[in-house]
Amino acid sequence: MKVTLALAAILVAYVAADSHDWQEVSRGFGARFALDFEENSMEVLVQGQPSGLLATSWYTKDFNPAGAMFFLMRGASPTIVYRANWCLEQDQFTLPSEVASAQTRRWKFTFYSGSLHVMCNGEEVLHLVFEEVCTGEDWREYWTTIPSYAQFDAMDQVSDKYRQADKPAGATDSEDETEDETNQYRVIYTLLDDEDAPSTSPQYITIKGTNGQTEEYECNSENFRQPGAEVTCMIDSSVKIGNYRCLMLRTGGSDGLDFVRLDIYMNNELVQTVRASTAGRKYLTLDDRKTLEFCVGDCDDDAAKCSDGQQCLEYILWCNGEYDCQDWSDEKNCSCLEDDDLNGEYYKGNVSGSECVNWESRRSGPNLIENYCRNPDGSDSPWCYTSTGKANCEIPECSEVREDEEDNGDQEDEDDGEDHQEGGNGSDKTANCVRSNGEDYRGTVSRTSSGLQCQRWDSMSPNVHGTTPTRNPESGLEENYCRNPDGSEGPWCWNGEGTSPQWEFCDIPECDEVDCSNEENRYHHECTGDDSGDDTEIDCAAEENWDHY
Repeated sequence: MKVTLALAAILVAYVAADSHDWQEVSRGFGARFALDFEENSMEVLVQGQPSGLLATSWYTKDFNPAGAMFFLMRGASPTIVYRANWCLEQDQFTLPSEVASAQTRRWKFTFYSGSLHVMCNGEEVLHLVFEEVCTGEDWREYWTTIPSYAQFDAMDQVSDKYRQADKPAGATDSEDETEDETNQYRVIYTLLDDEDAPSTSPQYITIKGTNGQTEEYECNSENFRQPGAEVTCMIDSSVKIGNYRCLMLRTGGSDGLDFVRLDIYMNNELVQTVRASTAGRKYLTLDDRKTLEFCVGDCDDDAAKCSDGQQCLEYILWCNGEYDCQDWSDEKNCSCLEDDDLNGEYYKGNVSGSECVNWESRRSGPNLIENYCRNPDGSDSPWCYTSTGKANCEIPECSEVREDEEDNGDQEDEDDGEDHQEGGNGSDKTANCVRSNGEDYRGTVSRTSSGLQCQRWDSMSPNVHGTTPTRNPESGLEENYCRNPDGSEGPWCWNGEGTSPQWEFCDIPECDEVDCSNEENRYHHECTGDDSGDDTEIDCAAEENWDHY
């Protein structure tokens, strides 16, 4: 399978490298060495798990440039970002887990007319077919002649040694022309087992490969109309998109789709699983307004991962007032800095000084949105441009903000306790109960069935969520009381004591005959039973009903 590459370098000089012995790496001008790629490959040894660039360039026998590449390594991270000068600006690939964890990596570069193979510890990790992937206008001038010399760029940081090596046995140019590019993808949706989950609209799936190309397919199945069904979509790809990297989903109509899991297979090999539980959700929602993208490894340059580590979201959609991440993390910490990012290098919020001007007038970058404070140059804190130059932004730390919220919440709880001395927060004096699935329940139970304290509905700590009073104004999301805003089996709440589990149902008895004349029941807003013994619904909090039993 074909994949894209990327690099950069400038080379000169010449040193002999006509043996298979390891040589110490010399860099920059004057360190060029002879290596006939017609007959041999080049191996580069990287020891440990360093972070930095592997940068090398190649030259023809007439000392003209014949390609140059950068590989950006990040310790034990399996994701390698690369660039191929005059061919591709930037792309990435993923190392096999055993290669990524190795303390020594042996890179092997093999040229053929029209292609370059890159191996690491005996595994092919990149196959660049120039005709198919190069987008630079002048790429033919640099990538069509097999090199005779090589050089490590002065920017190289991780290369320890190099040597001439034998070409892989059996590998020829003809492989590039005859290799079967057809890949079969199998995408399995597991729908939410709920009557509102299915969809009658067509579903569209886009596969993105490691060389950046995409291919979209329409998946029609009657099973999309069945609650709880597993729906399988089979896709035969004819586009040379390279190894699997991302899956993008959209629905073709206004009828949404709720699912709890996605499994993606390429040629019968599981390459990715997306779970609602990983996003802290009971289910994921696909509607007619948004495309959901789930990537293995890093996102494209114009996007960042949501907190669940599954979904990629474009920078422009972060902190825009809408919940675009399925775990709702895109609207979290928009006005503060996390403890692990106090210099704001990864800040995507919407804080802006009164004198900040739009970035586009001074600087460009995927995360440089409007005039919001950012830190694109590794400064000590986020900043912005003003009419007179750079100005630092004052953004509080999120830990301090959370402490203030907790202090305010404790005070509100104290006030609430004074106002509800008889009702309490789920105390023994409360005779709360539910009818049906409890969507109309407005009691004050605030602990889960296992005894966990509930999280306030208007708080994003410790669990980030989108079930807020603002988004659900009719659901009675007060304080941290158990509620059922989404039509679940019964009232539930987010875990206020941690993130595992993220939520639980609450143990509230079903409504039966309740003696409304009992003062202990007067804070229970839903009960049944009166002096005639029928099932009339009675509001026990209403004084006129206190004589009912």
